[in-house]
Amino acid sequence: MALLKSKEIRELSPHQIDEKLSDLGIDLAKMKSQKRSGGAPENTGKMREIKRTIARLLTIKTEKEKGIGAKLVKPGKSANEPKAEKPKEKKAEKAEKKPEAKPVKKAVAAPKKPGQKK
Repeated sequence: MALLKSKEIRELSPHQIDEKLSDLGIDLAKMKSQKRSGGAPENTGKMREIKRTIARLLTIKTEKEKGIGAKLVKPGKSANEPKAEKPKEKKAEKAEKKPEAKPVKKAVAAPKKPGQKK
């Protein structure tokens, strides 16, 4: 489970994102030092989740700086609009479109050399 979901991060201001990054960085450093000293970490999956959350924070921060939105949608379409489905072709129509099969060449055995066994 994510510490911070992308939706929550997008609602934060850039200053709040920086604060979260520094807090998570400190937590990660503590967990790494605890692991290096030979102690068993309290929650082994938490390190991985902190790393992912830091990556998510940095990604969204970069998107905001560059002006890239969460969803890239073509103008005139909404993100939730379903795609138009193509009508399915019938088997007979598909068979008509297929090119004719080429004749298959048969393999011819090579001539045997004198004194050669099977």
